[in-house]
Amino acid sequence: MMKLSQISLLVLLTSAVFLVTSCGKDGETGPAGTTGQKGDKGDKGDPGAPGAPGTPGTPGAPGNTGIIYSAWLDVAYKPDTIHTSGGGIDTIGYYAEIPAPKLTAQLLATADVKLYINLSTAAAPVIAPLPYNDRSGILIRFVAYTGVLEIDSNIDGSTYVDRNGAKNLQYRYMIAPGGTTARKADINWNDYQAVKAYFGLQD
Repeated sequence: MMKLSQISLLVLLTSAVFLVTSCGKDGETGPAGTTGQKGDKGDKGDPGAPGAPGTPGTPGAPGNTGIIYSAWLDVAYKPDTIHTSGGGIDTIGYYAEIPAPKLTAQLLATADVKLYINLSTAAAPVIAPLPYNDRSGILIRFVAYTGVLEIDSNIDGSTYVDRNGAKNLQYRYMIAPGGTTARKADINWNDYQAVKAYFGLQD
């Protein structure tokens, strides 16, 4: 019968032989693993909230699309007279002339020429386009020539100062060249306030 120490030695030798025959000197290289993902360089944050609207800019000066207009003008009428067969002189009407230096022959052929009368004062305007004809029979009309607007009336429509020191019966002309926005827009030329607002005119 073997001793216990001899049996243990035999077991150890048998195990060593088994390990040597099973493993060999070098292990085989395993297949290549999959390439790992590259790390992010840095995630972008969520977009920030929109900023508050900026302060509005200062409004520009009103445009007038090329229109030519006068200030409110003082106008003095003269009597239109004829000599009678008896040697006398009769007044058959009144007329006045308003200089309009920029009213050229070309504009006469292509532009809209308008003339307005303020029947009251600047503080309480009552504005009407010419020709003006009221129920009492007053008639004020105008014709345009190169550089001049001529007014004809059956009354003396001269500008005058009332007892409060305010001027009454002033006149203003407007010349809207052809081909400008004025020609394309739907403007009621008989509504002075609408014309004034459209062209951004100042009193």
